[in-house]
Amino acid sequence: MEREKRDDLEKIEDDLNSEEEDSNKPKRLGIMLLILIIIGGAAYIGIEYLPSLKEPPEEVATPPPQPQPVVPEKKVELPSSETVPPPSPEVKKSPVVVEETPPLPEKKYAVQIGTYVFKHNMDMVLKELKEKGFKPYENPGISEIKSYRVEVGEFQDAQEVRNIVKKLIGNDIEVKFKVVSKGLYTLSAGEFFSRPHAEEFKNKLIEKGYPARSSEIKGKKKVYILRIGNFKNYKEAKEMLTNLSDKGINSIIVKLSKT
Repeated sequence: MEREKRDDLEKIEDDLNSEEEDSNKPKRLGIMLLILIIIGGAAYIGIEYLPSLKEPPEEVATPPPQPQPVVPEKKVELPSSETVPPPSPEVKKSPVVVEETPPLPEKKYAVQIGTYVFKHNMDMVLKELKEKGFKPYENPGISEIKSYRVEVGEFQDAQEVRNIVKKLIGNDIEVKFKVVSKGLYTLSAGEFFSRPHAEEFKNKLIEKGYPARSSEIKGKKKVYILRIGNFKNYKEAKEMLTNLSDKGINSIIVKLSKT
């Protein structure tokens, strides 16, 4: 009995194993088929695409540059020596002669009647000359002129100066107050362009008891020059000077500057 049980168990075990094998056969077949499909697909991919991946990319051929059309050079035909016209004879132009206008004679001299510091003095002489038929003209300028100033005293006391000023004005003598230096004063009583006139006035002041003195002053001042004519030579100027002298008018001949 026990033997039969063992046989039965073994048979059942064998049956089970065979059934498992039978049931696993389709699985194995499916797995094997899947593996074959995978292997076949991989082989197809390798055969189809791997050669194209290994091959280098096709080079695109650059078309060669087309040659530029050659333009034939134009030949310039030089005229033969027979056809060249002979050169025209050179015509010499005569120089153009321009007639120059002779320059006007240079005016070098004038007759000078006088030089005046005050215009009213010049106007009086100007009027006299016109009345006698001359045509004088005024020429303003600057000249080095001497003048003579008459002054009264030097004072250190301002009150003393005030007293003297009152006396001088009372005698119709106009004076100007001047400061010589600090604490030292003087009075200017007049300025003259003639030394004799200055000395005469100084002496009158001294006679009246004022300590007057005169001094010479040099300086450039505006003056009025009265002249007649512009002459090209000394002879013509001399004739005018003689004419003026005959009518009692003193004058001198002066040589004008080039400017």
